[in-house]
Amino acid sequence: MYDAIIVGAGITGLSSAYHIKMRDPDARILVIDRYGTFSQGNTGRSAAGFRDFFSSRLNYILSASSISFYKHVQEDLKHDLGMIFNGYLFLLDKEYDKNDLLKYKHARIIDSDISDIFNMKNDNDLMNVTSIKTAILSENAGIIEPDKLSSFYYKKLLEMNVDFMFRTEVKRLILSPRRPLDYAGEPFIWQDKYISGIETDHGIINGDTIILCSDVWTPLITDPLGIDSYIKPKKRQVFQISGPEIEKIIRMDRFTDTNVFPFTVFPSGSYIRPVPDNSSFWAGVADNTGRPFKLDDDPRAEIDFYNYNIKPIFDLYFPATRSSKVTTMWAGHYAYNTIDYTPYVFRNMNLIIVSGTSGSGIMKGDSIGRSVAAIYMHDKYVDLSEGRIDINDLSPLRTPQREEIVL
Repeated sequence: MYDAIIVGAGITGLSSAYHIKMRDPDARILVIDRYGTFSQGNTGRSAAGFRDFFSSRLNYILSASSISFYKHVQEDLKHDLGMIFNGYLFLLDKEYDKNDLLKYKHARIIDSDISDIFNMKNDNDLMNVTSIKTAILSENAGIIEPDKLSSFYYKKLLEMNVDFMFRTEVKRLILSPRRPLDYAGEPFIWQDKYISGIETDHGIINGDTIILCSDVWTPLITDPLGIDSYIKPKKRQVFQISGPEIEKIIRMDRFTDTNVFPFTVFPSGSYIRPVPDNSSFWAGVADNTGRPFKLDDDPRAEIDFYNYNIKPIFDLYFPATRSSKVTTMWAGHYAYNTIDYTPYVFRNMNLIIVSGTSGSGIMKGDSIGRSVAAIYMHDKYVDLSEGRIDINDLSPLRTPQREEIVL
């Protein structure tokens, strides 16, 4: 019998186990995952950037606090996370000034001329894009390596005697009456109910608290019981592009002191993420209308999607990519909360559900884990380095404040 069973060994599952164990060292915890090891789902398929440049206060606190902890792990605990503060550069087709950035703690407008890097004066009516009018650098931002970040938590959890079961599929949650009457058809609607355990392809496992950090697979677990997990899955694709001009520019130190080109977001939302060790960029875009909400068992990247949706934007604005080629590609899913694009972390009976990370699970992962631990301990608040959050503000009952900066 476990005190807590966590379904999902991605970043939110690992972080949740870690922070529960930090709060309750005697807790018996089991982490289950369908893959052969940790972080092989959407955590491992992420573009792996981090930023605290969000429009909502809640998302700022969740991301900035996680970034602060990751920085502590790398700089103070000397565990290399591949974390580089090379910044996020937003190239916008609207005019903004410094007053527009007052609420963004770590962002500034780039006043210097960057027309030697980007084509700033390109209009294209056919493509519905116009010239770049403002460049904003988010400085508390950059890139990180998901496998190294996940490895930190995993190694700590092994030291804490947390159990893991990999290659294990969850078939169902077991809904039981707290006071069974031994009648067929229990539990009845008038009985007090709880989740007594989970049925897996390796048998039934019982636990006092069940925690679902199962990302886009969560509805498959909760829907049969009529429990809403507030997730809509959508495929997201990443393309690695390489070429001689990229090799020349990848170590540019114009924007930060890291000697790494910034994670750059272009008008229309297409982005490039530098991979300095490979002298390459990862490229992608969040296509919304036209891309179905759908869970694919084996999502595949589509080369035509890059050629006809992403590359034309790069050709217009970014000369360094014109001679580049796609060298590899992959796909995963975003678990969208379509109401306000902000994570939910909430309790239903003895079930704790993490959902709706909306593509920012890594950059908010540590704060989400602390939030799970707070709910597990029946706290009313979670205290993070950048502020206190009321647990109710993480629930689906909160007043939505729609996040405007979703990539």
